[in-house]
Amino acid sequence: MRDGLSLLITGAVDGNPSAVETFVKFARDHDFALDDLWIAEHRGRPCAATLIIPNAGRTGMLFLSPLADRDARTAASGLLRTVRAAQDPDRIRLIQALFDPHQRPEIAVMQDAGFTSLAELMYLQRGLITGDRPLELDGACQCTTWSEAARDLFADAILASYEDTLDCPGLLGVRRIDDILAGHMATGVFHPDLWIVLHRDREPVAVMLINGVPGQPVMELVYLGVSRAWRRRALAHNLMEHGLSAASRHGAQRMILAVDRANKPARRLYRNLRFTSTACKQAMIHIVGSAPAPTARADASF
Repeated sequence: MRDGLSLLITGAVDGNPSAVETFVKFARDHDFALDDLWIAEHRGRPCAATLIIPNAGRTGMLFLSPLADRDARTAASGLLRTVRAAQDPDRIRLIQALFDPHQRPEIAVMQDAGFTSLAELMYLQRGLITGDRPLELDGACQCTTWSEAARDLFADAILASYEDTLDCPGLLGVRRIDDILAGHMATGVFHPDLWIVLHRDREPVAVMLINGVPGQPVMELVYLGVSRAWRRRALAHNLMEHGLSAASRHGAQRMILAVDRANKPARRLYRNLRFTSTACKQAMIHIVGSAPAPTARADASF
């Protein structure tokens, strides 16, 4: 296992031992299982490694070692196909991986192994300023925060926000709504009062989910969506201003989020709210138990 972890983390079997120890400690402290570590050899020497870490909601995050030469790329392609085929959809339905845009050999190998390019994600952030910004609602809408009694409201609002959207359509229908909720809830530190659903007589209007980042004065926008009939009414902007204010009252100094580069309306919203870009990642996916979905353009869900 140590050789595989070293290859995965440092790009070499005999890489920096302290980096491996740090990773193992991090995994132990955060209860990350390292059982799904796979290694490919060339002429008896490990040349490629991959690790899948299961997450809530039947998802798994895949990590791939740097691929320095053609032998490593060939071995990694076969390894990824084997790993992909070995997954149980009752345990992991969606495999995800993130790469820096310059990691072209790794992205090409992922595609060769049957993974789909989902989106180029832009990571944004902005500082928070103290001050109260209440939701501006007309008399028709009600606001409810998370509780188990409101689970169906949140589920309905999330599903309604998917209607007629091109926001990562390859993911639509892949997982059950309970899986989706569990995945969102497990992202960082769950704050029920920062999960908000807007509705009119239980008709879904909009939903915003904000979680904390462990050990940091930072909040993450996990999901934001507006139902089709309620779009283009500035609801997303209103919700975000309220969310920024609520996050600051929790002691956060910064908010972060990820947005599809192709999602121009969403990027415009965040630009108007003074978010700035910090990084870009290429998102790759594979749906376990089905053929790879075609690459699709994303669009706004609000």
